Amino acid sequence: MKGKTTALALTLSLALLLPLSACGGGGLSADDAKLYVQGILDENYLGKSEADFRKLIDITEEDVEETYAGSLETEAQFFLDSFVESELPEEDQDRLLEELSTMYRQVYAHSKYTVESASQVDDTTFGVKVTVEPIDIFHQVADALNNGAADELNSSYPDQMTDEEYLAYEIEWVELFMDLTYEKLPQLGYLESQTLLVQVALGDDDYWTIPDEDFWSLDALIIDYNLG
Repeated sequence: MKGKTTALALTLSLALLLPLSACGGGGLSADDAKLYVQGILDENYLGKSEADFRKLIDITEEDVEETYAGSLETEAQFFLDSFVESELPEEDQDRLLEELSTMYRQVYAHSKYTVESASQVDDTTFGVKVTVEPIDIFHQVADALNNGAADELNSSYPDQMTDEEYLAYEIEWVELFMDLTYEKLPQLGYLESQTLLVQVALGDDDYWTIPDEDFWSLDALIIDYNLG
């Protein structure tokens, strides 16, 4: 599973909570659990939501937009944390986060998942079956990099770099990665679909939620980062 910073957990914390009081006297139903998981996925990866979901979780369209923007920015931060070793100046950090967020917005627009069914496991747990087709675009970018796309960039820097040179190199590398991602978008495809059983569980605080481990397992499938 790709690790995510605590910022994502904070961004999603409210979005993942469904008050018991929102479920009415009869408690949460299987249909509610299915609607809830569908809504969480749509909110975080497509930036959209159905009115029934917003009513169920008691949020507004503005809340959905805020959660989506936070999810994009956190994914952008994850990218920088994973692929950049240098400490970026604040100006470069902010610029790259904004540009990467825009890139992820376009990639996530191709997210492909199906919330298939939900069933009650016990009084405090529902199981929701979700099938995801992982986006392969970073595999295509990695192939391009391995086949010479970075040769010109690499040849413009010495083998032994100063800290300043390495910082400049890493910034250019991120920019090249983004350029290649946009270039490959028309050919974006999917890896073999995978199906997970996601829990919606009632906590001691009387809130229904998707457990962190289940959400991260889903998140790890949306875009495949396993490039080795």
